[in-house]
Order: sequence, then structure tokens, then C-alpha cells
Amino acid sequence: MHHAIRIAGLAAALLLLALPPAQGAEKAGAPRLPKGWKFTLPAGDAEAGKAAFQKMECYSCHTVPGADFPQARSAGGIGPNLVPAYSKLPREFLAESVIDSHKYIAGTLEKYQGLDKVSSKMGDYSGIMSVRELIDLVEFLKHLPAGAP
Repeated sequence: MHHAIRIAGLAAALLLLALPPAQGAEKAGAPRLPKGWKFTLPAGDAEAGKAAFQKMECYSCHTVPGADFPQARSAGGIGPNLVPAYSKLPREFLAESVIDSHKYIAGTLEKYQGLDKVSSKMGDYSGIMSVRELIDLVEFLKHLPAGAP
């Protein structure tokens, strides 16, 4: 009987080895994230970011006092004034606010919310803005004068 238990145990072990690896199990040579890795947006060029801001006509909805953009075509701020505190926000949050503007709103003012009362009214720029323009636009926002939140 002891011999039968050993054979059964060996058979079970061989069966487990023959099965494909469990989903999520690492395969030999598969890429691994480095320990402590975290995405950080690289620094950009603030002047190029100002040009991207103008090219995308962000001034149509956002005011940036002192930046010499054409007068906003909107009826007074569909989006928030970016000068008071946006430069204090992390680069990655600012980038996500442009890439996925409907996920979070940095402010609490109801007039900036979409119809669902959660997301932003901001449009989708992912099809017309390059990665470089995004990086530079974030740099421009980071260099705006900081004021009270």
C-alpha cells in the first residue's frame, strides 16, 4: 500500500508538470518590471508647450492670465483658470488630465463637469496631440505662476 501511495503521488506530480502554467505565472524570459518602478513623465520644453497650448486652442476654454493668448472665444471659462494652482499638481496628473480628461476633475466647480456630473467637459485630444506636445504642454503648465489653491 505504501508503494501505491508513492506511485499516486508521482503520477500527480507528473500530471502537474504536464499542465500549462497557470495564468499569470511567469515564463522564462518574460519581461519583468524593475523593483520599485514607477512611471514618471519626462521634463519637456515650456516654450514648446505654450506653442502646443496655442495650437490646440486650449485658451478657448482655459484662461492663463499674462500668457498673451488670443482672447478666449468661449463665454467665460468652460474650463478653469490654470494659473492659481495647476502648476502645483504632479506632471503625471496633468498629463492624465489631458489624455483622459473625463476620469478626474482637479477642481470641484460644478460648471466644469460633464452631463454625468463627474467627468470633465474637456474634449479628447488624443488623436491630434503628439506625445512630445503632451510632454511640453505639461511643462508649460508646471511653469505657470503658482497661487493659492
